[in-house]
Amino acid sequence: MGIANLRTHICRAAWIALAGLLVISLRAQTPASPPPAPAAAQLPATPSFTPNLLRGFTPQSSTVEAAWEERFLALPQPASLRQSLQVLTAQPHMAGTPADRANAEYVAGVFRASGWSTRIVRYLAWLPYPHLVRVTAISNHRQLLPNYEAPITGDRFSAMSSAVIGFNAYSPSGDVTAPVVYVNYGLPEDYAVLKQDGISVRGDIVLARYGKSYRGIKAQLAAVHGAVGCLLYSDPNDDGFHAGLAYPQGAWRPASGIQRGSILNNNYPGAPLKPGQAPPAWEAAAWKAALPTIPTAPLSWQAAAPILEALAGRPAPQAWQGGLPVTYHFGGTLQVQAHIHLVMSYKYRTIWDVIGTMRGRHAGEVLIGNHRDAWTFGAVDPNSGTMVLLALARGLGHLYAQGWRPRRTIKLCSWDAEEFALIGSTDYAERHTPGLRRNAVAYFNLDEGDYGPNFTPGAVPSLRRLIYSVARTVPAPPVTTTGSVFPLSGCAAQTVFQAWSCASAAQPAAAPSMTAPAAAPAASTLPRINVIGGGSDFEPFLDHVGIATADLSFSGPYGVYHSLYDDFHYFQTEADPHFDYGVACTRVLGLLTLRMADARLLPLDLPDYAQAIMNYLQAEQTRAANTPAASLNWARVTAAAEGLERAAVNFTTRAEAALNASAAHPHANAANLARFNQTLAGFEQTLLHHRGLPGRPFYKNLIFAPNITNGYSTARLPGLAQRLREKNWAGVSVQLRYLYQALENATTRLKITR
Repeated sequence: MGIANLRTHICRAAWIALAGLLVISLRAQTPASPPPAPAAAQLPATPSFTPNLLRGFTPQSSTVEAAWEERFLALPQPASLRQSLQVLTAQPHMAGTPADRANAEYVAGVFRASGWSTRIVRYLAWLPYPHLVRVTAISNHRQLLPNYEAPITGDRFSAMSSAVIGFNAYSPSGDVTAPVVYVNYGLPEDYAVLKQDGISVRGDIVLARYGKSYRGIKAQLAAVHGAVGCLLYSDPNDDGFHAGLAYPQGAWRPASGIQRGSILNNNYPGAPLKPGQAPPAWEAAAWKAALPTIPTAPLSWQAAAPILEALAGRPAPQAWQGGLPVTYHFGGTLQVQAHIHLVMSYKYRTIWDVIGTMRGRHAGEVLIGNHRDAWTFGAVDPNSGTMVLLALARGLGHLYAQGWRPRRTIKLCSWDAEEFALIGSTDYAERHTPGLRRNAVAYFNLDEGDYGPNFTPGAVPSLRRLIYSVARTVPAPPVTTTGSVFPLSGCAAQTVFQAWSCASAAQPAAAPSMTAPAAAPAASTLPRINVIGGGSDFEPFLDHVGIATADLSFSGPYGVYHSLYDDFHYFQTEADPHFDYGVACTRVLGLLTLRMADARLLPLDLPDYAQAIMNYLQAEQTRAANTPAASLNWARVTAAAEGLERAAVNFTTRAEAALNASAAHPHANAANLARFNQTLAGFEQTLLHHRGLPGRPFYKNLIFAPNITNGYSTARLPGLAQRLREKNWAGVSVQLRYLYQALENATTRLKITR
């Protein structure tokens, strides 16, 4: 059917209906023009509760802050969140499509109507759309495998034909026929098992199940081992009926659900080769290396079943057996082949970032970001986060109209083309790196912001204490038994912190896109805060620019990731039926933003960060035991980490003394306090190395990066860990030197701040 397979040619009547819905929604939710600023600040009354002294605030400013926070907590409403999500998910809106542009205009309209100075940034990105995706199974007969989901009774969205077919973005075009080899998850250890059994995939097409790592790494490893094609499928053991009831009876992936997604190698996010741009040699080389080399396509488990049923050869190991009622075999014989025929349409397409700004009274910027584009309807991923971003815009705009003025500038960022390669956020971060390094104090990210009752934040160590503090303030959302969301057994929680603590020992399965392992809690009584990993728009801000970063979500069962079924009907029946968790997410994000924007002394905890670095270093030294790396100069790096711990404690003592002094003499101590804030905001930058990580020059953070063999989970001390895994002992020595220099520089920076 050619380009018709893209299914993005929306009929004129549908577009008229969508435009009408946008206009009606904007009129209903927001005033026609930004609210006028009052002539004088109207300070709120004393809060009804007695606030504890907030970190970074004086006693007086803490009381004022608590009063504004109490007002904000009352503002988010389920009905408003629901209406936002309904508008955002009215049509599929893949990056670069007319529906994507319509959603950008809608977001900008809400920002402007809420009093934010707003601009839409238009630019070009190298985006592939599928012209033809055809996969055929060949055994006793030829069977064309479906690349689109079946409609579900009661879900009118699933019957719409305007969403893109199942495809993997950045796959090359190709036309190959070859035997199929089942490779489990397609991880390095899986290929080691195949090699042990004398099985090669050279010249074959591999069949790998989704999960355990980023799909682009699966395609890359298949090519490295000589495969000529790659098929990725969703096994019911991972996110289908073995995990729980499948949609529409439950939240898990139904038989025909297809996980779309990019397979661009994640060594370099973004798309640098734009018209008129002359990237440096390293950037051009990284981009070229990131492009996949073999045709790759996704399948549902229903489509993969005929292949798995027909595979012959030796049975795969028990650990490789999946959820289908057949014995999984390695295959690799002419008895079962596959034909992959892909025609991809690569071209520069227009995408749109939306940036809303609320100016602060002093230096510094707090950024809050969420991507807007989706493979299909994107109700959970990402527009459950977008609806929260819009609720935040309205709430802070309401406070502004009542007289509140942020101490620091706040920027709301609606990114585009995240699904392809983090393009919108990366482009912004690269264009504004100098300004961000001068002004940004924190970046808060939302992606799959709301799909269940479990609070699952990720953050750098310096933000953990702030997150705990906010979670103790925000009321716990009411529990529900509607759909697949169940109350937390035995939890009588009054706050998000209490509910989080109760559930932390038994988190439900996370979405396949965000599977970063959790950090050990700071104390046995504290719930987990994930170590921030990869797979979303926080990457360029943390790993390239060097900004303290957190990623927020309320999570639960979620099996329709990147499928046609991630729609409004699914969301309101299976994810958050009453939008209560969306309200809780808005409240948490709002208080984090308010405290980071208003605190006189930035609430960043450097002693916690320094202690975490020491823990990571000790773990890597233990891993290096009984290897040649054990004889290297670990003592010097350990001593530098100990020095940083002492300097961080001393710095914090002096900073808090400066804060206390500012309570009595705010103007006389303003410059001194500003120096402490500048050091706090710049701490993450002291942990960058200008050359970047081995083979990944874009990633410059020596403490955190996406795991190079996983893509989603976190590598702690990534350069050092990579060289140890590679048994590159000279490289280990280099990484130890880089760490020593960074820790010494950070320590010096803390000591000289007065």
